[in-house]
Amino acid sequence: MLQAYSSNISVAANTAYPLNNVTVEKGCSVVLSAPSTIQLNKRGLYCVTCDGYNTATAAGTVSTQLAVNGVLQPQAIAEYTGSTTAIGDFKFQTLVQVAQDNTNCCCTSPTTLQFINGATAVEDAHLNVVVTKLC
Repeated sequence: MLQAYSSNISVAANTAYPLNNVTVEKGCSVVLSAPSTIQLNKRGLYCVTCDGYNTATAAGTVSTQLAVNGVLQPQAIAEYTGSTTAIGDFKFQTLVQVAQDNTNCCCTSPTTLQFINGATAVEDAHLNVVVTKLC
């Protein structure tokens, strides 16, 4: 299990949110391997919950979307119409299935998760992520 978050950050358009703080890290199934990458090391089913808020730097659609191994997940996206004067909040929850363990063998690699900011840059952002291995 992993809970990580960032507060008061700015995120450019089409880039991953950094996660600067880890509040809970239990076991080795889920780890923060880089500031913007969560690594799933064991096969199984994971529940991914993401919530947060931010202010857009321009009017338009603001989105946060989960990427698994670099591929955006259509079922795991939160959108709102942003403005430079209002704070928008978002939340989504989804399941991610991992087919094999991450081992030292060159044939395997970890499944990675990133939370991607959409086409509108944001500031004063807060992102909270919880990843729990279900089975």
